[in-house]
Amino acid sequence: MGRKCAVCGKTAQYGAVVSHAHNVSKKKRHPNLHRIWAKINGKKKRILVCTKCLRSGKIEKV
Repeated sequence: MGRKCAVCGKTAQYGAVVSHAHNVSKKKRHPNLHRIWAKINGKKKRILVCTKCLRSGKIEKV
């Protein structure tokens, strides 16, 4: 399973780094994920959550 936020589904983004001389190299940007214990359907479960979901209060930590 790939690294993905359990709440919003955020995954890696792909793009390119272009230098001044227009040399292009591929780049992969990963979301800032944290493994936390969260309460899901009344049960304690360890999930991967991005920091944006943690800050906005979309998940209740245990």
